[in-house]
Amino acid sequence: MPDWIASVVFGVVVMGIFVFFVIKKKNDEWEGELFKKRYSPGDMDTNESYTLVFKTNEGKKKRFNVNVTEYKKWDEGDKAEKEKGKYQPTKID
Repeated sequence: MPDWIASVVFGVVVMGIFVFFVIKKKNDEWEGELFKKRYSPGDMDTNESYTLVFKTNEGKKKRFNVNVTEYKKWDEGDKAEKEKGKYQPTKID
């Protein structure tokens, strides 16, 4: 088998895995609360990162990487809802 065919097959498999996880995350639906906020300042090789960790009503943990603006909007204990078809959870009162 030529090398280029193996490369194409490998690329298609990697892309298929990526698409599977994106669709799975988009179709996820849950309610819960913000369990933890994480900030990583980064170093010479990496950028700073902001992560929100939610605990669902079913007891599962869900992690979302967000930008600094979204990170500052949330406080630990805030109630959240992740609707099907959206990528990020929203605050609920």
